[in-house]
Amino acid sequence: MTGLIKVKDLEIPIEIKSYKTSKSVKIYFKGNQLTITKPKRLSNKTLMNIIKENEAQLYKKYKKILGAEINTIKQWSTGEKIHYQGEEFTIIRENNTKKLINIEIEKEEKQIIIKAPENVEQQILKKSIDNAIKKIFKRNTEILISDKLTYWSKITKIEYNQVKVRDATTRYGSCMPSKKNLYFSSRLIMLPEEQVDAVIVHELCHIKFKNHDKNFYNLVSEFIPNYKELDKWLKKNGNIIMF
Repeated sequence: MTGLIKVKDLEIPIEIKSYKTSKSVKIYFKGNQLTITKPKRLSNKTLMNIIKENEAQLYKKYKKILGAEINTIKQWSTGEKIHYQGEEFTIIRENNTKKLINIEIEKEEKQIIIKAPENVEQQILKKSIDNAIKKIFKRNTEILISDKLTYWSKITKIEYNQVKVRDATTRYGSCMPSKKNLYFSSRLIMLPEEQVDAVIVHELCHIKFKNHDKNFYNLVSEFIPNYKELDKWLKKNGNIIMF
């Protein structure tokens, strides 16, 4: 179940997952979304009481996330930083005499050079650059996922059907086990390679085990022994894919 929940003066995006195998309630933020996993038998009334008890802590955490998001909003000016393949790149803004936006990723110099036309209203130009960056990141993520999925499918011996890459900031990936379809965020290209591997193996293993139970995590850890450490990093650093 997804939606919004009111906490004091804030409306927080929320996703609630119920599992038969869950023994306790887990509440955490994934990006800017509050995620809750709970036992299926637990009533919504009891869950709301638990959320109420943790209201002050949730409010404080979400305010911090909102502040971090504001800091990650890019104006695409020279000197701004953005992550690419797990490293911090510097934005270099140049003028383009043509009415086009041209973007070059210089890996050795760790720079993203943006050539954009002058005399265009800033908000319109920002939106156009946003879209251009998203398009490049999506294409590069598709290439990355294609190579890595082929490898990990052979290693895990787990077959899949469709793969889709779409712009998402609240989830790194998801899976439809019944159809063996996988979905990944186009912003995975911003993460370190080891974390990308963890996301891919995580979603592949959902084809075998739908829920986050002991069997699921045992299977993931079989291929990614330090998965818990990588998962903590992904939860902690979700703001780096924001722009």
